[in-house]
Amino acid sequence: MNFIFDMDGVLINSEPLHARSRLEVLASFGIVPDMDMSSVIGSSTLAFWEKMVQKYGLKETAADLERTQMRLLIDTMIKEKCPPPPGLFELLDALEGMGIGLAVGSSSRRMLVEAVLDYLGIASRFKAVVTGDDVENLKPAPDIYLLAMERLGAEKHQAVAIEDSRLGIQAALTAGIPCIAYRNPTSPNQDLSAATYQVDALLKVLDLRKGDRWLWEIGDNNP
Repeated sequence: MNFIFDMDGVLINSEPLHARSRLEVLASFGIVPDMDMSSVIGSSTLAFWEKMVQKYGLKETAADLERTQMRLLIDTMIKEKCPPPPGLFELLDALEGMGIGLAVGSSSRRMLVEAVLDYLGIASRFKAVVTGDDVENLKPAPDIYLLAMERLGAEKHQAVAIEDSRLGIQAALTAGIPCIAYRNPTSPNQDLSAATYQVDALLKVLDLRKGDRWLWEIGDNNP
């Protein structure tokens, strides 16, 4: 079995930092957006800035604004010691102890994904890391999960995703793999109802195991 982890909101509580850094970059232009930042959780950062450039007539390119936001986010993450969700390290330990392959599948840019994995000290634990720079279509398209499975050498029945957003869940299910939704309180206002399973703590993922098999391996969708 192989577990493919989303990053933002699953490996690290970064969704509030995404919202803050976007607002800070916009504020540098004197802009206060009339939108709920939780509505863009799980979507492309570049797509967000493309919308902002068009909406507010900004002279900077979306790519430049995205890089500015990423640098600000990384600096803030390190300065404020942004934490991972409770139980992350224990879950990784348990899964590795079972011989389970681990991967990251994130729509975020590689510069951010690598910065987060290095910051948490867990980069070496993942056999594959797929980012938004590696695929043509970001979540909710299935490309990230399909490429992660390819790099893991895993078939669809040998993989499961852990996500915290509606768009991420859609990506995993479209790729043909079950999805565990983690209800992270720092990733608000997400409709997780389409997920195969839902947990409110990462360590509860281990409760989805019966004996030596996972519930989805035995067709049990009612933990």
